[in-house]
Amino acid sequence: MAEHRAALIATARRLLQEQGFERAGVAEISREAGLTQGALYAQFGSKHALAREAACEAFAEGLARWRGLSQATSDPVSAYLDEYLNESHMRDAGSGCLMAACLSDMPRQDESIGAALAEGFRDMTEVLEGALPEGVSHEEARQRALTLIPAMVGSVAMARAVEKADPNLAREILAAAKLELKRLATRREERPLTGSVEAHSAG
Repeated sequence: MAEHRAALIATARRLLQEQGFERAGVAEISREAGLTQGALYAQFGSKHALAREAACEAFAEGLARWRGLSQATSDPVSAYLDEYLNESHMRDAGSGCLMAACLSDMPRQDESIGAALAEGFRDMTEVLEGALPEGVSHEEARQRALTLIPAMVGSVAMARAVEKADPNLAREILAAAKLELKRLATRREERPLTGSVEAHSAG
């Protein structure tokens, strides 16, 4: 039973990310997993329940990968960007980030799937916040993380959208995003000079 459950989750994740939530059906997921539809419903009860499990697994895997990178390098932010914004990820939607593959599908899905997305996004944001340079305030780190992750997701999605028509443009999108987002992540926080305006006015 555990093997069947794992096979269904892995297959559902791949097909959902390759085809989208609407196109990947119960029949195809079951067949690809080497099981019957009855086995799928016995394990999960509904496609929504299976999709939620697949989403949770995808986010947990991505989070574990980022945490592993943060322990293996002194520059985790660059490692995250290199790992995410690359051609291999662009071309392999089925085993990559679920957000980049399925973001446009999410508003039409069951609330439980949206909750899984929100939790995964919050976790990724927290990890990225902790990897930003020392000296950046908590508020600034939060703002940067909330900007960086959607920008990473959107860049991969856009690169995938144009890759068949213009592979060079797709590569350019990834390279530009990596460069500019690293600049944002590592930028020194600009603090206002308190009282400077008033001092000039008084003079």
